[in-house]
Amino acid sequence: MKCLLDATSVKVLARAIHSLAKIGDELHISPMENGLTLKTVNASKSAYSAFNFHLPFFLDYTHISENTVHADPEEDTVIKCKLPMKSILSVFRSIGSLEKSVETCKIMLPLLEALLIIEFRCKHGIVKYFNLRYFECESVEAEFSKEGYPSKFSCSSRFYSETLQSFHSSTQEVTWSLAMDQVHLSNHIDDEIDPSKCVRTEVTLVKDEFIEFNVALCTQVTFCLKELRAILAFAEALKLDLDCRMEGAGQPVLFSLQKDDLYSADFLLATLTPALDTTASISSRTAKHEMSVQGNTSNHPSPVPTLRNKSDSRTSRANLVDSRNGSRANTTHTRLHTPLIRQTPVNDTPDRTPRLNSLSLIEAHPFPDMEVDLEPEIQPPPNKRARARYIFQNCLKLTQEYRDRPTEVFAPDSEEDE
Repeated sequence: MKCLLDATSVKVLARAIHSLAKIGDELHISPMENGLTLKTVNASKSAYSAFNFHLPFFLDYTHISENTVHADPEEDTVIKCKLPMKSILSVFRSIGSLEKSVETCKIMLPLLEALLIIEFRCKHGIVKYFNLRYFECESVEAEFSKEGYPSKFSCSSRFYSETLQSFHSSTQEVTWSLAMDQVHLSNHIDDEIDPSKCVRTEVTLVKDEFIEFNVALCTQVTFCLKELRAILAFAEALKLDLDCRMEGAGQPVLFSLQKDDLYSADFLLATLTPALDTTASISSRTAKHEMSVQGNTSNHPSPVPTLRNKSDSRTSRANLVDSRNGSRANTTHTRLHTPLIRQTPVNDTPDRTPRLNSLSLIEAHPFPDMEVDLEPEIQPPPNKRARARYIFQNCLKLTQEYRDRPTEVFAPDSEEDE
């Protein structure tokens, strides 16, 4: 594989790599006949991301790796590989520096060298070379169909970013509640000891604020916020619109973006499987659609959400396919489990004693009558003057005691002369 990029394309490529680095730890490189694809999957296989750079994106592109040792067209082949994200980030670490100094970038995958060669031609005739070791493997795939989702809405990425600023930075999961005329966002809270101490954030987006709004199914979907922030970081920097496709709770959510015929990106995120009850964080407006949501999600009894399959029907599951061993790895999530639902209202106080108070009732000593000084008080050291007095007093102590000690008189003093 060999490709050549200009300065503008290098900046886009660097932002794409930074976005993928926030999701996964490995970068999969798949040269195709119609362009270059960069993919990654997170550790729990609950998020899949793919950037597709088409032919107009490059100044020059060849997807076949040439034999650099013995030129033989029959031995030329297509290399699909992966490499650690840290190594590729060391090359594209500073986006601002690349934008100011790099004029062209050449990326090569020779056949027999097992190296990803990146060449930067900078201003003033400076040339930089980077040789990165890679692991040859089959690329991971996620089969899905964009036409199979009943609900789709589009909006500018900046609008999404401003909406998510209302949530605290420690928020891990967000619940999207779809209605026919609005989208309701709220932070997802697991079963807590005291729900009244939890901070709840809710934002409502009306239909008029979207570029395209087509909701055919009122449902409620919960997924991680970390991957969504990585998507918005790329889209907002390039001022792109973001399309969101949803089906139902327990089914994956698809975010996609596209820039003319230059490049496109797809982000597939797993969602939480719904429970039979409703959580304490559901708003009163969303609770009106509770019965319809339970009716739509009753067909998904599995506690682990899966990605959608292109070849199956619309309610089928999609899996991440590892084509090396031919097995399918189900998409899971580190926090993807059936949540423990509380039916207690938010303002009610739990009847049970708080855990902190119960621990404070435990006696520290089994025998309270015995006074045990476990931590003796340590006296501070004396000052220099007192320390010197103490030393010299000990030196003269024996002499003083000898003088004060009573002694036996063998020869009394003679009488004084009159």
